[in-house]
Amino acid sequence: MEHFGNYLYRLRTKKGLYISQQRLSELTGYTQTYISLVETGKAKPSRGCIRLILDALEISNLDSSTSYFLKKVIKYKK
Repeated sequence: MEHFGNYLYRLRTKKGLYISQQRLSELTGYTQTYISLVETGKAKPSRGCIRLILDALEISNLDSSTSYFLKKVIKYKK
């Protein structure tokens, strides 16, 4: 199963939106190292972290497969 970090990388680097890990760390308060660990699947972010990252990326309209995945992740992580 794909982890949130794969989606994060695609969302962060998609055409027209590109935000560096460093910039995302500034927007969220997490370190660049932590953002990298999330993207590589070496760290598992909490629901609050996922929401903060999505807010920082100003993501509100997701395609259905991404939305479904994130709902599962956010619901599963306690």
